[in-house]
Amino acid sequence: MPKDRFLARGVVRARRPPGKRPRTSQSDSESDAGDVENLEHQYGSDPDDASSADEFLETPAEKRLRLAKDYIGRVQQQQQAAAGDYDAEQIDRDLIAERLATDVQERAGRWSRRIAAHFAYAIDEALATRVLRGGHVLPPTCVAITPDARFVYSGGKDGALVKWHRESGRRLAVFRSARKKRPDHDAGHCDEILAVAVSSDGRYVATGGRDRRIHIWSVAEDRHLGVFHQHKDAVTGLAFRRGTNHLYSCSLDRMVKLWNIDDLGYMDTLFGHQDSIAAIAALQREQAVTVGCRDKTVRMWKIADDSQLVFRGGAATDQHRITKSLAAPDADPELAERNPRVRTSIAAHHDELRALAAADAADFTEQCIDCVAMIDEECFVTGSDSGAICLWSVQKKKPVFIHHLAHGVFPSPTDAAEQQQPSIPPRPFWISALCAVPLTDLFLSASSDGAIRLWRMRSGKIPGFDLVNLIAVKGFVNGLSVCELPSDELLSLKRDIVVAAAVGQEPRLGRWNKMSARNVIKLYTLKALSQKSLQ
Repeated sequence: MPKDRFLARGVVRARRPPGKRPRTSQSDSESDAGDVENLEHQYGSDPDDASSADEFLETPAEKRLRLAKDYIGRVQQQQQAAAGDYDAEQIDRDLIAERLATDVQERAGRWSRRIAAHFAYAIDEALATRVLRGGHVLPPTCVAITPDARFVYSGGKDGALVKWHRESGRRLAVFRSARKKRPDHDAGHCDEILAVAVSSDGRYVATGGRDRRIHIWSVAEDRHLGVFHQHKDAVTGLAFRRGTNHLYSCSLDRMVKLWNIDDLGYMDTLFGHQDSIAAIAALQREQAVTVGCRDKTVRMWKIADDSQLVFRGGAATDQHRITKSLAAPDADPELAERNPRVRTSIAAHHDELRALAAADAADFTEQCIDCVAMIDEECFVTGSDSGAICLWSVQKKKPVFIHHLAHGVFPSPTDAAEQQQPSIPPRPFWISALCAVPLTDLFLSASSDGAIRLWRMRSGKIPGFDLVNLIAVKGFVNGLSVCELPSDELLSLKRDIVVAAAVGQEPRLGRWNKMSARNVIKLYTLKALSQKSLQ
């Protein structure tokens, strides 16, 4: 039997990247050259500093030094222009040291930029919201923003992939669902689309659906490039590795697969979950994090080492844990004081927890982990059907922090006929979507309670996170995506963000509930305000 019997027609098997090997002088020079290319791509080069002949004779170390000097020189010029009569020399030292330290932290895969406090203000939703209508007939299930924040891609239960222009809200392209009996059925999905992802270079879009296929699309040409058939059940999650065009996919068939999109080839399959996989997340390292639905585990796959770390879920929300969480002091009370809506939400949440603890009616156990988002390479958050958001670290097998009932519980029935029926235990709003601004202290969560919540990671030795802001939205939020807008300032750590939400009448993976809402894509542009403006 041929070796590649599971590959689709026209798909080749790509070579898997080798594992860790002892570095030789040749590999050192190649790594130096790669670092120089990254520096030149990020900071640019000045053609006036050296002629083409001098650049040709430069070693990688000399070129890296020249690019670093150019970068520091531009930073000094910019800060001197903004400083005016102040001591520009001391300001330069402080700002340059801060930016260089931030770059080192980001290259190491640790979050260092604190941006969440810039969004702790009352949001004018009439000005910040743009509604994208007319793209989906059935509820949208997923959404993704391109890295340059120019386009937005959304998929829905109607099997259509829609490309939107972010600034104008225009619908640029629609890739309709294909019928199975047609000869061209491989040019589109034949069933619901459940996942969408955009590569870090903005060239490719990947979609996965209930038809067990993964389709690859070109962003620039708006055309179909290829399809993968290797999964045996619905594809529920997709994630590109940052800086490469390697794609990770997960499915209800309990498998994680690796793909090389440049070659349109299959790379490897990872096994370990004992139940369906609901979501996957990845950053720049050669690793990914997945969550199993009913096996209540979170797994970090270290692909280069061919190993995995298993984290045990199943967190319980009972009277003891609620009382303990109420007794814990808030990390930053001043943060809630800036926004009256956040202060009201926190007070209502505490009253809700006290009522459940007093009635001894809180007994929610995590039965299914539905979503995951990576804060950095060693820290991530998960959301489950118990309404709890858990913070994880690679140093521990259990959550380091749990925010119980993060989106509250379903309200008590108000109809007289429902009140005469036997008492129904309270039900929490399960966490339906999570996303994070990579390598920062900001992440977002959503459910069907009518609000998207913005959270800030705590600093210091005590792990945790606190509520920063809320965005009102009606319906099931089946997907979230966030992207920072490009900034013209070289040293700017304060950037505006765009949040995209796939809002529908039904949940992403079923039809067990229905709400009176519109099937739309909502975009929220949030301005990053300075600390002086917030005070």
